[in-house]
Order: sequence, then structure tokens, then C-alpha cells
Amino acid sequence: MRSGQPIFATPNPLLIAGVREVLAAAGIPADPRIVALEGLAAVLAQAEGGLAILDGRALPPSERLGQLRRSNPGWRFVVWAAQPTAELLRISLECGVHGLLSTRLPLDEAANALRRICQGEKIFRFIANSGPMAEPRGLQLSARERLILMALPGGASNADIAASLHTTPSTVKGCLARLFRKTGARNRRELAELGVALLRAAEPPKKEADRATFDAKWMLENS
Repeated sequence: MRSGQPIFATPNPLLIAGVREVLAAAGIPADPRIVALEGLAAVLAQAEGGLAILDGRALPPSERLGQLRRSNPGWRFVVWAAQPTAELLRISLECGVHGLLSTRLPLDEAANALRRICQGEKIFRFIANSGPMAEPRGLQLSARERLILMALPGGASNADIAASLHTTPSTVKGCLARLFRKTGARNRRELAELGVALLRAAEPPKKEADRATFDAKWMLENS
């Protein structure tokens, strides 16, 4: 494996062209090495660090993903998903993944997010309506407030959440104050419980057809 060569773990060859385009736009010229999920650990062990992009539809179990990330501290892990669902966000936050990006982001925005992730930031980027992120009935929350609320069940600190959302701890603190007013929660634990409810309410029923589809239009435009 070449030094600095990014890897892309996916069973779907149709996604490779899009990843190559984003890497090139981010100024990462090395062609990604395509690996199967079962060979991911061995490939990661071949280099001290780099960029590992994981297909959101073919992630290892969350315990295994967390173990891979902890065992390979020099690697930056990015989940690449056509639909960044609430469940993917929860897994990414709990496992310490460095980024969660939608395949439907504009090329310049995806490339910028990838550059910043490689520089050490944690970034979770979505586009409007790219995933089912609606709050439970009765709550009127902004997109940022929803993401902060869903980060709380993992025990993230204000600084951790700020780094993940590319904002400041003071902004997170202000959002939390509004969340306390809107929800009536008395403490952070109760807010976290609401975050769990939000994650469950936001996740749609898992249908076999949903798992089998992918964003073909995006692939045609970027291949």
C-alpha cells in the first residue's frame, strides 16, 4: 500500500467514481485503494495512518467499527452515505468517526469538508432533506438543535459537539439553553433521553427495498 493512499471500503463499484472526484477536488491526488469490508482491518494495519472512507450502506457493526477506529488512531474515518440517517449519525458519534458526508453534497462543499477532516476536524455534513431527521411531534427545533440533541446520548461534551459540527462551544451552549427552554428538560440527562427518543422517531421503518436502493441520479451526474 502506498504511503498516504486513501482507502475506500465498499462492495459497490458504482460509488468509486464519485469518491475519486471528491478526493481530486479536495487536493488528494492518490487514487483510492478499494477494499472489501472483511479485509479492512488488514489494510488499515499496513500503514500508520491516512484517510479511510467507508460506504454507509456497508458499515461493520458499531462495536467493530469503534474497535477499528481505536486500534488505528492515525487514520481519519469518514462515512460516505447517500442518506445520512439518524441511525448513521448515532453510530458515527458513538464510534468516534471523524466525518459523515452525504453523497449528494455539492462537490465543492464535500471537498472542503474532506480537507478539513484530513486536517484534524470532525465534520458531519448533510443537505436539506437528505435524511429523515425530523423531531418528535410537538418540538420545533432548528437543524443544529436537532443534531446537538442527537449527540447528547453518546455523552459528548460541549467541546466535542462543537468540533463535530464545526462551530464553537459557546454556540453549543446557547443551543442547549434554547433546548432546555423548548423541551422543559431539567438537566442534561433528561435532554439526552429526549435525544434517544429523537433518534428513534427519526429512523424510518427498515424495509428491504430501502436497503437495496442507492442514489443512481447522483452517480450518473458524477461518473
